Amino acid sequence: MICPFCSLLCDADDLSTIECNRRSSSLVQLALRPQEPSCDLESMLADAKQVLQRAKRVLVTGRIASVETARAAVAFADKYNAILDCAESGHLFKNVLALQRSGLNSVSIAEARDRTDLFIIVGDDGMLQSVPRMPFALRNDSPDQRTVLLLGDFGPESICCWKKAGFDTWTVQCELKKVPMALSQWSRWSDRVLSEGPIANPLLDRMARAHYTTILWCAENLPIAQADLWIERVLQWITARNEKLRCAALPWTSSDGTFQQVSTWLTGFPGRIAFRAGLPEYDPLRNSYEHWIEQTPSSLPGESVLVLIDETTASKPFLPPSERQGLCRSHTIELTVDAGNAETGTLRFPTMVAGYERSADMFRADQTLLAHVLPTTDQAAYGKSASYWLEELSS
Repeated sequence: MICPFCSLLCDADDLSTIECNRRSSSLVQLALRPQEPSCDLESMLADAKQVLQRAKRVLVTGRIASVETARAAVAFADKYNAILDCAESGHLFKNVLALQRSGLNSVSIAEARDRTDLFIIVGDDGMLQSVPRMPFALRNDSPDQRTVLLLGDFGPESICCWKKAGFDTWTVQCELKKVPMALSQWSRWSDRVLSEGPIANPLLDRMARAHYTTILWCAENLPIAQADLWIERVLQWITARNEKLRCAALPWTSSDGTFQQVSTWLTGFPGRIAFRAGLPEYDPLRNSYEHWIEQTPSSLPGESVLVLIDETTASKPFLPPSERQGLCRSHTIELTVDAGNAETGTLRFPTMVAGYERSADMFRADQTLLAHVLPTTDQAAYGKSASYWLEELSS
């Protein structure tokens, strides 16, 4: 079953009974929000259309979790000749830039669960904070215990979680930036010693004799400068490893992966595009939301409009206060779950949570499975979907 609260992954039959801290905190957040909007939405729509029609610079960004909203965002950006970048903080583009240069030997969650005998998990405790049930999504019912190697900065709680899921868990504390080099050195060493019999070190012996290795990382948990180059080196190592054995990558994505897929279908590019007369221009550096914000203070008052979409229950704001300060010369139109306390100059439209308050088509965290997610609450939502507001603003 797909769950919108846990990176679209869950092995529970009933989402209402699942023990997941991220889900619980999200439900509390939803329960505390007001049940009725305290604003004239029709008047706001008219004001927003006027702002958009006068604008010379428009950015569409935020957190898009559903196919419907992604389609509407592309059409909206086309109409207003806007820049479209919904890869939060560039996390997804760390993977995109790397695979554009090196290709990708990828694996689905289902195949990794059924075939892999060695998982190499690269990152830190933040991975399980983002995706609490990751270990349980990768386990299977095989009587043979499989090996998990945690590379990076993992604490006792993370180790315990992987062991609880039934894995033979090992951990090696190391600097993440040195992982590609360490993997290359290990490959050369293991190829030499395999023909000599069992290795004294049990972990190295299991790694050397693994028939199917899957390397998993989450881009948002890679605190590495120029992480796309790091990922590229890992992908190159995986390619070389496949000359003799099966080795694959499982780059874990957030719900933004749905937007990336839809943008590629419709435009040929995975986001970071600027529409000019109906044609998308791809530029992963100049068409990022960070670059747009940097250029905003130099623009004339009112000529820049930020359209911020968030149909998730993420606790952190998409734009931190330090970045919002640079937007004082722009108008902001927000389609957001939290519809209260709008800042001066912000038009905020209440939006339902995709996959929880309304049905939605969403991609799983490995971007291989598209599912129709039905609402999991009987709560009467007062808002509309983000796609509804985008279509109204485009009409």
